[in-house]
Amino acid sequence: MKKLSIITLMMSLFVINAFAQSPDTIFNKYYQSTGGLPLWKKVKTYTLKQSFVANAATDYDMEVKASLTDKSMLKTKTIMKRSFIYGVGTADAFLKIPTGSRDKAIVYDVKDLSAKEQSNMKREVDDFLLPFLNYEQKGYIATYVGLEVIGAQRLHHIELKGKDIKHDLYFDNITNFLTKAKYKLPSGEEITQDYNVYTTSDFGLKYPSAGTYYSSIDKKTVKLTNVFIFNPTFEITTFKR
Repeated sequence: MKKLSIITLMMSLFVINAFAQSPDTIFNKYYQSTGGLPLWKKVKTYTLKQSFVANAATDYDMEVKASLTDKSMLKTKTIMKRSFIYGVGTADAFLKIPTGSRDKAIVYDVKDLSAKEQSNMKREVDDFLLPFLNYEQKGYIATYVGLEVIGAQRLHHIELKGKDIKHDLYFDNITNFLTKAKYKLPSGEEITQDYNVYTTSDFGLKYPSAGTYYSSIDKKTVKLTNVFIFNPTFEITTFKR
Protein backbone atom coordinates (compact mmCIF):
# COMPACT_ATOMS: atom_id res chain seq x y z
CA MET A 1 0.00 0.00 0.00
CA LYS A 2 2.83 2.36 0.91
CA LYS A 3 4.60 1.55 -2.37
CA LEU A 4 1.40 2.23 -4.31
CA SER A 5 1.00 5.61 -2.59
CA ILE A 6 4.55 6.58 -3.54
CA ILE A 7 3.95 5.58 -7.17
CA THR A 8 0.69 7.57 -7.23
CA LEU A 9 2.46 10.61 -5.79
CA MET A 10 5.26 10.34 -8.36
CA MET A 11 2.73 10.07 -11.19
CA SER A 12 0.88 13.13 -9.89
CA LEU A 13 4.10 15.12 -9.74
CA PHE A 14 4.93 14.00 -13.29
CA VAL A 15 1.56 15.22 -14.57
CA ILE A 16 1.97 18.56 -12.77
CA ASN A 17 5.47 19.04 -14.15
CA ALA A 18 4.36 18.03 -17.64
CA PHE A 19 1.85 20.87 -17.75
CA ALA A 20 3.76 23.43 -15.70
CA GLN A 21 5.16 26.29 -17.73
CA SER A 22 7.13 29.42 -16.99
CA PRO A 23 5.36 32.72 -17.74
CA ASP A 24 8.11 33.66 -20.20
CA THR A 25 7.57 30.43 -22.12
CA ILE A 26 3.86 31.23 -22.52
CA PHE A 27 4.55 34.85 -23.44
CA ASN A 28 7.15 33.80 -26.04
CA LYS A 29 4.65 31.40 -27.63
CA TYR A 30 2.19 34.28 -27.88
CA TYR A 31 4.78 36.50 -29.57
CA GLN A 32 5.66 33.75 -32.04
CA SER A 33 2.00 33.13 -32.88
CA THR A 34 1.20 36.83 -33.41
CA GLY A 35 4.14 38.03 -35.52
CA GLY A 36 7.28 37.60 -33.43
CA LEU A 37 8.87 39.48 -30.54
CA PRO A 38 11.21 41.55 -32.80
CA LEU A 39 8.15 42.97 -34.58
CA TRP A 40 6.37 43.75 -31.31
CA LYS A 41 9.47 45.62 -30.14
CA LYS A 42 9.37 47.77 -33.27
CA VAL A 43 6.03 49.30 -32.19
CA LYS A 44 6.67 52.88 -31.06
CA THR A 45 3.20 54.38 -31.55
CA TYR A 46 -0.29 53.00 -32.07
CA THR A 47 -3.92 53.92 -32.50
CA LEU A 48 -6.61 51.72 -30.96
CA LYS A 49 -10.28 52.17 -31.86
CA GLN A 50 -12.78 50.30 -29.70
CA SER A 51 -16.55 49.92 -29.78
CA PHE A 52 -18.61 48.76 -26.79
CA VAL A 53 -22.06 47.73 -28.02
CA ALA A 54 -25.07 46.34 -26.17
CA ASN A 55 -27.68 48.01 -28.39
CA ALA A 56 -28.44 50.46 -25.59
CA ALA A 57 -28.18 54.20 -24.99
CA THR A 58 -24.99 53.56 -23.03
CA ASP A 59 -23.09 52.19 -26.06
CA TYR A 60 -19.86 54.07 -26.64
CA ASP A 61 -16.70 54.26 -28.71
CA MET A 62 -13.18 54.91 -27.54
CA GLU A 63 -10.11 55.96 -29.49
CA VAL A 64 -6.61 55.79 -28.06
CA LYS A 65 -3.57 57.46 -29.58
CA ALA A 66 -0.37 56.53 -27.79
CA SER A 67 3.38 57.01 -27.96
CA LEU A 68 5.38 54.35 -26.11
CA THR A 69 8.60 56.35 -26.24
CA ASP A 70 7.48 59.18 -23.96
CA LYS A 71 4.35 57.54 -22.46
CA SER A 72 1.99 60.04 -24.05
CA MET A 73 -1.67 59.29 -24.70
CA LEU A 74 -4.86 60.90 -25.96
CA LYS A 75 -7.95 58.87 -25.03
CA THR A 76 -11.34 59.94 -26.37
CA LYS A 77 -14.52 58.31 -25.08
CA THR A 78 -17.63 59.17 -27.11
CA ILE A 79 -21.06 58.42 -25.72
CA MET A 80 -24.35 59.82 -27.06
CA LYS A 81 -22.34 61.95 -29.52
CA ARG A 82 -20.44 63.68 -26.72
CA SER A 83 -16.68 63.17 -26.43
CA PHE A 84 -14.74 63.15 -23.19
CA ILE A 85 -11.03 63.63 -23.88
CA TYR A 86 -8.25 62.49 -21.55
CA GLY A 87 -4.69 63.52 -22.34
CA VAL A 88 -1.28 62.93 -20.86
CA GLY A 89 2.02 64.14 -22.30
CA THR A 90 5.54 64.76 -21.14
CA ALA A 91 4.52 67.75 -18.99
CA ASP A 92 0.73 67.88 -19.08
CA ALA A 93 -2.28 65.82 -18.01
CA PHE A 94 -5.86 66.95 -18.57
CA LEU A 95 -9.52 66.05 -19.01
CA LYS A 96 -11.81 67.87 -21.43
CA ILE A 97 -15.50 67.65 -20.53
CA PRO A 98 -18.10 68.73 -23.13
CA THR A 99 -20.58 71.31 -21.86
CA GLY A 100 -23.68 72.97 -23.24
CA SER A 101 -26.41 71.59 -25.49
CA ARG A 102 -25.57 69.20 -28.32
CA ASP A 103 -27.15 71.40 -30.98
CA LYS A 104 -24.51 74.11 -30.48
CA ALA A 105 -20.76 74.34 -30.99
CA ILE A 106 -18.92 72.10 -28.53
CA VAL A 107 -17.36 73.90 -25.59
CA TYR A 108 -15.03 72.03 -23.26
CA ASP A 109 -14.41 72.52 -19.58
CA VAL A 110 -10.74 71.60 -19.09
CA LYS A 111 -9.50 70.16 -15.81
CA ASP A 112 -6.07 68.99 -14.64
CA LEU A 113 -5.70 65.29 -13.89
CA SER A 114 -4.37 64.27 -10.49
CA ALA A 115 -0.93 62.71 -10.13
CA LYS A 116 -2.58 59.31 -9.64
CA GLU A 117 -4.77 59.70 -12.74
CA GLN A 118 -1.71 60.73 -14.73
CA SER A 119 0.21 57.69 -13.47
CA ASN A 120 -2.67 55.38 -14.41
CA MET A 121 -2.81 56.77 -17.94
CA LYS A 122 0.90 56.31 -18.44
CA ARG A 123 0.48 52.69 -17.33
CA GLU A 124 -2.34 52.27 -19.85
CA VAL A 125 -0.02 53.34 -22.68
CA ASP A 126 1.78 50.01 -22.29
CA ASP A 127 -1.12 47.90 -21.07
CA PHE A 128 -3.46 48.73 -23.95
CA LEU A 129 -0.80 47.35 -26.30
CA LEU A 130 0.36 44.32 -24.27
CA PRO A 131 0.53 44.34 -20.47
CA PHE A 132 3.15 41.58 -20.40
CA LEU A 133 5.57 43.04 -22.96
CA ASN A 134 8.71 44.06 -21.02
CA TYR A 135 6.69 43.33 -17.87
CA GLU A 136 9.69 43.28 -15.52
CA GLN A 137 10.69 46.81 -16.58
CA LYS A 138 7.16 47.94 -15.66
CA GLY A 139 7.47 46.48 -12.18
CA TYR A 140 5.14 43.52 -12.78
CA ILE A 141 5.68 40.07 -11.31
CA ALA A 142 4.47 37.15 -13.45
CA THR A 143 3.37 33.85 -11.90
CA TYR A 144 2.24 30.71 -13.70
CA VAL A 145 -0.96 29.58 -11.95
CA GLY A 146 -1.73 26.44 -13.96
CA LEU A 147 -3.52 24.85 -16.89
CA GLU A 148 -7.27 25.36 -16.50
CA VAL A 149 -10.26 24.08 -18.44
CA ILE A 150 -12.75 26.84 -19.25
CA GLY A 151 -15.60 25.76 -21.48
CA ALA A 152 -14.06 23.73 -24.30
CA GLN A 153 -10.64 25.37 -23.96
CA ARG A 154 -7.53 24.39 -22.03
CA LEU A 155 -5.96 27.66 -20.97
CA HIS A 156 -2.65 28.56 -19.36
CA HIS A 157 -3.45 30.95 -16.49
CA ILE A 158 -0.80 33.56 -15.66
CA GLU A 159 -1.09 36.19 -12.94
CA LEU A 160 0.61 39.49 -13.70
CA LYS A 161 0.74 41.65 -10.61
CA GLY A 162 1.89 45.23 -10.10
CA LYS A 163 1.76 47.70 -7.25
CA ASP A 164 -1.89 48.73 -7.71
CA ILE A 165 -3.17 46.39 -10.41
CA LYS A 166 -3.53 42.70 -11.14
CA HIS A 167 -3.99 40.97 -14.49
CA ASP A 168 -5.19 37.39 -14.83
CA LEU A 169 -4.27 36.27 -18.33
CA TYR A 170 -5.48 33.09 -20.04
CA PHE A 171 -3.66 31.71 -23.10
CA ASP A 172 -5.05 28.97 -25.32
CA ASN A 173 -3.04 25.75 -25.08
CA ILE A 174 -3.32 25.13 -28.85
CA THR A 175 -3.25 28.54 -30.59
CA ASN A 176 -1.16 30.30 -27.90
CA PHE A 177 -3.50 33.30 -28.26
CA LEU A 178 -4.66 35.35 -25.28
CA THR A 179 -8.37 34.45 -25.11
CA LYS A 180 -9.39 35.86 -21.73
CA ALA A 181 -8.07 38.70 -19.59
CA LYS A 182 -9.26 39.88 -16.18
CA TYR A 183 -8.05 43.18 -14.74
CA LYS A 184 -8.46 44.52 -11.24
CA LEU A 185 -7.80 48.26 -11.52
CA PRO A 186 -6.54 50.63 -8.79
CA SER A 187 -10.09 52.03 -8.54
CA GLY A 188 -11.39 48.60 -7.53
CA GLU A 189 -13.20 48.07 -10.84
CA GLU A 190 -12.83 44.57 -12.27
CA ILE A 191 -12.91 44.10 -16.04
CA THR A 192 -13.18 40.84 -17.97
CA GLN A 193 -12.49 40.62 -21.68
CA ASP A 194 -12.99 37.46 -23.76
CA TYR A 195 -11.49 37.34 -27.25
CA ASN A 196 -12.79 35.06 -30.01
CA VAL A 197 -11.35 36.65 -33.18
CA TYR A 198 -7.81 37.65 -34.09
CA THR A 199 -6.93 39.88 -37.06
CA THR A 200 -3.63 40.44 -38.85
CA SER A 201 -2.75 44.13 -39.17
CA ASP A 202 -0.99 45.75 -42.13
CA PHE A 203 2.07 45.94 -39.88
CA GLY A 204 2.10 42.14 -39.67
CA LEU A 205 1.05 41.70 -36.04
CA LYS A 206 -2.01 39.72 -35.02
CA TYR A 207 -4.25 41.15 -32.31
CA PRO A 208 -7.63 40.33 -30.69
CA SER A 209 -10.22 42.18 -32.77
CA ALA A 210 -13.55 40.93 -31.40
CA GLY A 211 -14.99 39.54 -28.21
CA THR A 212 -16.93 40.60 -25.13
CA TYR A 213 -16.34 43.09 -22.30
CA TYR A 214 -17.69 43.06 -18.75
CA SER A 215 -17.23 45.71 -16.05
CA SER A 216 -18.04 45.16 -12.38
CA ILE A 217 -19.40 48.72 -12.32
CA ASP A 218 -21.82 48.49 -15.28
CA LYS A 219 -22.55 44.82 -14.51
CA LYS A 220 -23.39 43.85 -18.08
CA THR A 221 -21.63 42.08 -20.92
CA VAL A 222 -21.21 44.06 -24.13
CA LYS A 223 -19.81 43.28 -27.56
CA LEU A 224 -16.24 44.53 -27.98
CA THR A 225 -14.40 45.27 -31.22
CA ASN A 226 -10.79 46.46 -31.56
CA VAL A 227 -8.92 47.99 -34.49
CA PHE A 228 -5.19 48.59 -34.09
CA ILE A 229 -2.96 50.68 -36.32
CA PHE A 230 0.70 50.26 -35.48
CA ASN A 231 3.33 52.99 -35.83
CA PRO A 232 1.13 55.86 -37.11
CA THR A 233 2.66 59.34 -37.23
CA PHE A 234 1.13 61.92 -34.88
CA GLU A 235 1.21 65.70 -35.05
CA ILE A 236 3.44 67.38 -32.48
CA THR A 237 0.34 68.91 -30.84
CA THR A 238 -1.56 65.61 -30.50
CA PHE A 239 -0.92 65.17 -26.77
CA LYS A 240 -1.25 68.83 -25.81
CA ARG A 241 -4.36 70.43 -24.38
